[in-house]
Amino acid sequence: MPTKNGDSVVISRTKEHNLEEELIPAHLSYGQFLFDKFKSGGNKTALVCAETGRSVTYRDILQHSVNLARALQKLGLKKGDVVALSCENRFEFTVTSLAVIYCGGILSTLNVTYSPGEISHLLEITKPKFIFTSPITAQNIYDCSKDLKYVEKLILFGEYDVVPALFYDELIKTHVNIDDFILVDVNGAEDTVAVMCSSGTTGMPKGVMLTHVNFLTLSAHMRYYLELSQKRKKHVIKTALSLIPWFHAYGFITTLAVLALHVEVVFLMRFDEEQFLSTIQKYKINMTTIVPPLAVFLAKHPLVSKYDLTSLNEVWCGAAPLSSDIQAAISKRTGIDYIRQGYGLTEVTMACCVDVTGGVKIGSCGTPAPGMKIKVVDIETGDKLGPGKEGELWIKSPLQMKGYLGDQAASDALLDAEGFIRTGDIGYYDAEGYIFIVDRLKELIKYKGFQVAPAELEAMLLRLQGVADCGVVGLPDEVAGELPIAFVVLQPDAKLTAQQIIEYVASKVSPAKRLRGGVIFVDEIPKNPSGKILRRELRKQLASTKKSKL
Repeated sequence: MPTKNGDSVVISRTKEHNLEEELIPAHLSYGQFLFDKFKSGGNKTALVCAETGRSVTYRDILQHSVNLARALQKLGLKKGDVVALSCENRFEFTVTSLAVIYCGGILSTLNVTYSPGEISHLLEITKPKFIFTSPITAQNIYDCSKDLKYVEKLILFGEYDVVPALFYDELIKTHVNIDDFILVDVNGAEDTVAVMCSSGTTGMPKGVMLTHVNFLTLSAHMRYYLELSQKRKKHVIKTALSLIPWFHAYGFITTLAVLALHVEVVFLMRFDEEQFLSTIQKYKINMTTIVPPLAVFLAKHPLVSKYDLTSLNEVWCGAAPLSSDIQAAISKRTGIDYIRQGYGLTEVTMACCVDVTGGVKIGSCGTPAPGMKIKVVDIETGDKLGPGKEGELWIKSPLQMKGYLGDQAASDALLDAEGFIRTGDIGYYDAEGYIFIVDRLKELIKYKGFQVAPAELEAMLLRLQGVADCGVVGLPDEVAGELPIAFVVLQPDAKLTAQQIIEYVASKVSPAKRLRGGVIFVDEIPKNPSGKILRRELRKQLASTKKSKL
């Protein structure tokens, strides 16, 4: 069971969880770890593209990554150089990532949906020597980088000359003997292996520096979680579905960790309702990672019942809070026994908590990962809070980032005197140390001094028949400060009115949480690729709606 150090929750070794401490030597290289895993994978299938049916083996990926690494070194890539990567999920993404890491380079992944302003912002922070890009992002990348002196080469996936660039396919042609290839030495505890972007839900994204040891430790945690689950549930995970974008830390880290276990990974380049469901059915997928919007789809969409999803016995959900009602609805509809919820942030290499109970604490994201401490503090006074009291979560972890690249002030501001990292998330822990996430601190609505969590109202709205999706924000008000207002997407043929929705919520919440700002019907809720609601975009819609009425 978790124990408490003062008022902080600490995970300890127990017979129940069968935890064992695992030392990660500081000199270890994440690249060497992956090199060895891909080498031992041999001719076993590693990746399958669901859209095309094409597959590659561990040996294929290793050979191409070694070929590319040598080619990059000939082009001048040295230890510590940054290489940016901007593309959708595709085979070249994995090969390129491995090649850069083998060379001691620093990988910087760029969200393919970034605007030119966001791309320019991150290029200026990371100053990459090379940029890899696919045709879907090539023009934006070229436009943003063509005048930057530090960008020496643009390297293009595919076979068409979309923009002036070197071709990836040419770089991997020269065969390199795997047994003769030597990786660049690194100091695992100090050297940055990747710069992953913070989500940027409340502003411009930051570059989070993560070390080799960060990634190695996370891989050890993933292996522990999966081995424990397979032992308890007496099943074997043979195939996994990867849909979360790999440019996002959630998708990138979990996919590589699963590949390191020699699990066959079927991936999707984009979400399509029928493609997603048919892929699970066709490949008899055992495991997948999802985000709350996808969970809502599984719980509510009529298509779901037409497919056989019974092979799924390991479903993890992260990136934003998932309500217990949606978890239960998925289990009832699909036969999937339990949606395992996790919690993490890029600044601590993703997974801070994972629920390993198998449904005992539905709605919880579990207990702190091995070696982590979590404290909950009052957002007004900073005092530590006891069980059942909501406050901001602070985390101390061996998985803490090295810092924000190029922003020491922001890095320092994130830490308190005890070395805990501020998460910006509101939550609480129960008497047994299980963590529950309520919402983002900056997204709390302040109504006459009362704090209203949008996620709580969103979970309630999703229980209402006829509501397909929703997002809640605060409508500025001179008297009250803010009024909760809901943006709602209706199910096809639903006849709900705004008044019916307002009355439904009013019947179930305290006065401060009522939808006093009203309801706005929309076609979709804006979200980032990891599934977080972009409430700033909803606020922009509010502002434009207000102006149009003046």
